[in-house]
Amino acid sequence: MAYLARKVIKGITYYYAEEKERRDGKSRRKWQKYLGSLDKIIEAVEGVPPKPDYAEIFQLGAPAAYLYASQQINMIQTLDAVFSKRNQGPSIGFYLTLAAINRGINAVSKRSMWSWFQDTIMLRAFPEVNKTSLSSQRFWDNMSAITENKMKEAWTKLIDCVLEQEEIDLSCASYDGTNFYSFVGSFNTRCTIAKRGKNKQGRSDLRQINYALFCTRKDHFPLYFDVFEGNRHDSKEFSVVIDNFFKAFQARIPQRGGMTIVFDKGNNSEENLKKFIQGSGFHFVGSVKPDDHKDLALISNNDKCFKPLSHPRLDQVKAFRTSKNIYGKELTVVVTFNNKLYSSQVQSINNEINKALGKLAVIAGKLDDRIAGRVTKGKKPTKASIKSQVSAALSGQHMKKLIKTTIDEHNDIPMLTYSMETDEFAKLADTYLGKNIIITDNHSWDTEEIVITYRSQYVIEDVFRQMKDRNTGSWWPMYHWTDNMIKIHGFYCSLSLLLRALIMKRAKDSGMPMSINRLHDTLSGIREVINIFPNKKNKQQTQTVVSKLDNTQKRLFDLFDMKQYLSS
Repeated sequence: MAYLARKVIKGITYYYAEEKERRDGKSRRKWQKYLGSLDKIIEAVEGVPPKPDYAEIFQLGAPAAYLYASQQINMIQTLDAVFSKRNQGPSIGFYLTLAAINRGINAVSKRSMWSWFQDTIMLRAFPEVNKTSLSSQRFWDNMSAITENKMKEAWTKLIDCVLEQEEIDLSCASYDGTNFYSFVGSFNTRCTIAKRGKNKQGRSDLRQINYALFCTRKDHFPLYFDVFEGNRHDSKEFSVVIDNFFKAFQARIPQRGGMTIVFDKGNNSEENLKKFIQGSGFHFVGSVKPDDHKDLALISNNDKCFKPLSHPRLDQVKAFRTSKNIYGKELTVVVTFNNKLYSSQVQSINNEINKALGKLAVIAGKLDDRIAGRVTKGKKPTKASIKSQVSAALSGQHMKKLIKTTIDEHNDIPMLTYSMETDEFAKLADTYLGKNIIITDNHSWDTEEIVITYRSQYVIEDVFRQMKDRNTGSWWPMYHWTDNMIKIHGFYCSLSLLLRALIMKRAKDSGMPMSINRLHDTLSGIREVINIFPNKKNKQQTQTVVSKLDNTQKRLFDLFDMKQYLSS
């Protein structure tokens, strides 16, 4: 039977729990356990918790969600099956998967990868990884073993795995291209991909990389991608990439209705449309430039042929349908007028007019000052130089039609007059503005289905906006300057898009549809906290808890099985 024993050491009373037994006819201590001073015993009885020395906090939500998604499709194992290497250190599949996860959460340079990695729960998911194995040099050593053909093979295997596991709707896919400016030096001869071209973010002074992507209309799953020269035109790239896409997905075309590719007017050409052979199972929905089909563009927006569309997603849209031979093919044509688009374009046109008039006013004012003798120094203007300045001022779309300019001379000095062409503005507003001309070879589709499918092009544009987002985007930073490394960079950025689509689909299927930014914000609030208590007998005691979660975070915690990644 146990009892309390008291000891006084240096004037302080300590208590022990003891039990005795008889051995060899004598009373001997069977066991003894130290309980502490009276204050400590009272604290223990009253349930006062011990105070930890410090706490370690790790990112749990987002890393766990991305890691869970990668494990669901066996990403590391699939990549390793293609990119084999000696059994030395982490595999190439690990490095690519880690880079993809990092790109989706908080893109950093390879030099900063360990600093990010050690603050996440992946530190315990991959205990064999250390600072040395995550150095930038180790990344480059492993990436240098990857070739372009192997990348395509690995991507195909991953997509096959996803399509087998997930119910992905392949009836409609969007295609588009974008570009990313880089800081590759002008005199770098080792890089042929980074070229100067028309940059979509206004950085034409820098060399850029072009990126093309096919993704599904539903769930935004990336199906196929390509990284190519920054100065190659979209329509030329489309001619190449569409052949590769057809080869990769010919066997996966839905039996009913086939697969429809949606692309914008920049990819139109007779050669490209001829690739959609009748009976191949591939169809298209696109658009044409109004200036190329003035017989349709000049129809008044108030013409009786336009009929309102009843679909809830087509509010304030009206359309008429016809057929026309375009690029040697008899196509169904739907001309739409969108009142919201019209209002936006009118505002844009007015802004362009105000900017153009402001520039013309400056040019005219300087000429008036010279005529009046207020300005005598500097190079004397000529009709040719003023004409060039006026042309630059009116470079905006439609400006040369909407603003009339006249250049005369007074005492051998040019004189500029200008005025608004109100009739031309009224004609433009009644015909071109708010109008789209949609073309398709899906002749059996109804008008509303054609319009809704064309408008799904926003899906891929939204993906590109995400990739370029400086906070949650996947492309930047890009510290590469050779062709192969840039293509590998595009590869793991695309892997990141694939993981992101899987996470979004899981959340949506579980009744939690939300934007990627909101999902990331919600996941980032889920943290693991490890309390570290004072050492006792050279044994460190720890306690693992999760930060306070709201209802949505609790559901995400269970959905992505985050408990498995917690410290035991």
